[in-house]
Amino acid sequence: MLTPPTACLRLLAFLTLGLSGVAAQPVTTRTDKVAGLLNEWFAQGTAAGLQAITYENRDGQHSPLNTGLYPQLQVFKGAENEKGAANQVRLLPLLGNCSMASAATQLGCLPRIYMMDPGGNRFLAQQYLSNNLFIYPEHQDYDIGANGFGGGGYGDLLPVNTPCMLISQGSSFTDQPFLQALLSTTAAFPPDTQKQLIEKHLLMPTLQSIFRRSNKTVQTAEDYFTGKAHPPVFDGTQIDEEKMVRIAHDMTPVKVPPLVLLRVIEETKIEQGKNFFELPGPYPWQLSDTPVSIARILRGNEAEHGMLIGFDKTLNLVKAPLQMRATVLQGDPRFVHIESEPGGDVMRIRVRWEPPMLAATGIRSHRIDIGIFADNGSSISAPAIISFYMLPNEMHFYDDQGRVSEIHYQTHNPDLGLPVTDTDSRWVKILLAFSMKDTNLRSRLLDQILKPEERTGLQQQYFTLRPLLDAFSAIEHADKRKDEAARLRSKLEAAISASLKAHVAEKSELTVRATLDKVLNVIANFHAFYLGSQRELDALAAASSKSSAVADVRAELHRLITQGVLVEQASGQIDTMSPPDKLSLGERYMLRGLNITLLSQVLFPDVLERSTDPAYVSPRLTTPKQWRDVYRYDPDSGALQGWIRYAASRIANFDSEGRLLPEGPKGKAVPVIYLKNDKDLLSWRPQAEPVPVSPK
Repeated sequence: MLTPPTACLRLLAFLTLGLSGVAAQPVTTRTDKVAGLLNEWFAQGTAAGLQAITYENRDGQHSPLNTGLYPQLQVFKGAENEKGAANQVRLLPLLGNCSMASAATQLGCLPRIYMMDPGGNRFLAQQYLSNNLFIYPEHQDYDIGANGFGGGGYGDLLPVNTPCMLISQGSSFTDQPFLQALLSTTAAFPPDTQKQLIEKHLLMPTLQSIFRRSNKTVQTAEDYFTGKAHPPVFDGTQIDEEKMVRIAHDMTPVKVPPLVLLRVIEETKIEQGKNFFELPGPYPWQLSDTPVSIARILRGNEAEHGMLIGFDKTLNLVKAPLQMRATVLQGDPRFVHIESEPGGDVMRIRVRWEPPMLAATGIRSHRIDIGIFADNGSSISAPAIISFYMLPNEMHFYDDQGRVSEIHYQTHNPDLGLPVTDTDSRWVKILLAFSMKDTNLRSRLLDQILKPEERTGLQQQYFTLRPLLDAFSAIEHADKRKDEAARLRSKLEAAISASLKAHVAEKSELTVRATLDKVLNVIANFHAFYLGSQRELDALAAASSKSSAVADVRAELHRLITQGVLVEQASGQIDTMSPPDKLSLGERYMLRGLNITLLSQVLFPDVLERSTDPAYVSPRLTTPKQWRDVYRYDPDSGALQGWIRYAASRIANFDSEGRLLPEGPKGKAVPVIYLKNDKDLLSWRPQAEPVPVSPK
């Protein structure tokens, strides 16, 4: 209970502010529980409210905040004619949104536009450290699928994970729950805490710490140090606004979390033309160098990328020792090595390129994220994040000594073409296709891969689901039976999901879904598949329900032939260049790409839907290259000698400095230059020697 003097002082302050006509108003006119707390705390003088906070909309009021819900909030009036991503740091505490984006294969969402430019990342950090924060939807840049198939998604196209903004899952209007939660949290801070956060430029880092701690996916204290709390994109349904405002209201100045500030002390250096190959200039590998976000593209041929990171500039308002912690938020920990000493102010990070990974959401991603946290004993900071992005159209392979053995620069789309959700009605047709008996090649393969009881189990699931599908299909488009159709759809989707999770047979440990995956992967990994069944597969391609099947298969064969994996004899027979038992990991992977195309276009054309184009990557990050490099090492010393490049059905030798060896590994080295050819593909040619100038 307040003592009378304190109560009088707070009442006097409240009445004095009320003379302006702003503070006399409630924090919010909302009527929910959070609103009740905010207005009660503000009336008591224990919450600061929103008088000091400004809102900015930059999408032409396409997705505007209902500012009438927040009478105290200031509204930025200088951007009526400005649309798009923020391009100026506002010199006042500001929360904003812009619900605009273009297609994934165009510019993409606004966050990705920032991320692909080092200057954009620096601007985001300036905003973040100047009390500015914006919320943007991801639109198509963080969705399940591949190359626009499987639900329209492209996977995770974001090359950076940063705390400098918030990205909402979905498209227009998905930013609104985030705006409201952040405004409520800002209003809930005690007045002296909010004042300090603004003066010290810690408002947005503190909001990020609270927001991420409060996410519903964070169930334990340890969860905060995992990817559960720090994905690149957040689901608005997981916001816990009440938890956020309670944490903020309890935050006294001595509980303000630290701010992790990073700097790169030393790092593995890579050179264009030696370690990676691009046109000069526009393709950076150092995407972000800011105190709170460091990002690299692992586009080089180094065995691993090393960095020495200093965090001695970390800001801590509390006079207490800091405990620093680094954790892998996303990626395989086997490929990430973090070394530090207790109490030290540096850490060494070593990262190896890794293949695509599936995030917890099922989205295919190509990025390693490392979070750096500071704990002052009262609060834990928002993370500073170090990201390493692997270009989706590349595959790197390593030998048993950890050295790069091959790099492919235009690899296939790895998606198998199955539905992305476990409620898709296409699963019913898939169950039929995988269980139906016949004498064709597909059925014979299934006989070899599946046990009789597994095939029977798939068939039984089909017979269970088919009547439900028929009943729903019969009324799906009947205008007068929409409610009944909705109920049947719900029943069908629940039944499909249950079927996929059921064991395929009584004594089998495999689920129905795992059994289907097993079939596809066994065929995909059978590297001699096309070679042994060429005539039959060619005939099936010609008869496929997909009119592009023959062309798709020929395109894959052509790619493997031009890159030295396959050879076409005069008779038309296709063979591998290397003996089947001598195929490298890279060659086997390329043959898997051929087999995936055969699966989706020839064997199961009616049920597998995928893009046969190479894995999509933004042309702002790389120039397409139709070659593969196979690396050579000295057998005695292990030193890199160079590589053999397979392109256009020819081979070219390069030394370890990236110079061409036209006469072979022991010949004279010639510098090369990289340029685009008439098909917009990266190419190279020997660099012309300078013409000698005759003396006067």
